[in-house]
Amino acid sequence: MLLVTWDSVLICVSLIVAFIASFTALDTAGRVAVSRGWSARFWLLAGGTAMGIGVWAMHFIGMLAMMMPMTMRYDTRLTILSLLVAIMASMFAFGQTAGGLHLTRYRLLRGTLILSSGIVVMHYLGMYALLIEPRPEWNQLRVVLSVIIAFVASGVALWLAFHLRQGDHHLLLMRGLASLVMGMAIAGMHYVGMSAARFSESSMMQPGGG
Repeated sequence: MLLVTWDSVLICVSLIVAFIASFTALDTAGRVAVSRGWSARFWLLAGGTAMGIGVWAMHFIGMLAMMMPMTMRYDTRLTILSLLVAIMASMFAFGQTAGGLHLTRYRLLRGTLILSSGIVVMHYLGMYALLIEPRPEWNQLRVVLSVIIAFVASGVALWLAFHLRQGDHHLLLMRGLASLVMGMAIAGMHYVGMSAARFSESSMMQPGGG
């Protein structure tokens, strides 16, 4: 198998980005809770976009942290599509769970399925955008594990976003701690998913891409 090393600095940066994306999502959920009408829709749109971009950015910084003995190239269209998937999934998931006085199990499950599916599709679509031949082999157990982590992380993220919308003077601290949990969970899914890929020693980058 091809020797793959990791840039520890970029891994740290990806974790920081995941934390910022998580904190932004929690803060926006609080703004949705105290807003009405178009104002609430705006914060939902802004929060979903910020969360989606943050998760996507964390993913691709993590991809850049994966060092191969060749120049890495990506399919531009698939890369953009993976970003749009992350944004849309975040918007729809928060739309299911951010509003209302009570978070039912059905709403939480529906939002969790939407967000986790979006994160998984974004991740593996982003991996597929890597213009490498032959395509990597996949460890199915780790792929399944990454999907489970994505589901659990999404459920925890949406539950925390709802329950930390408003509160006492400890709210900022609680959001910060919750963001650490969310960020680590999102990063965990990403790096478990990346570890599932095995590249052949004969791997070569295809021409084109970015």
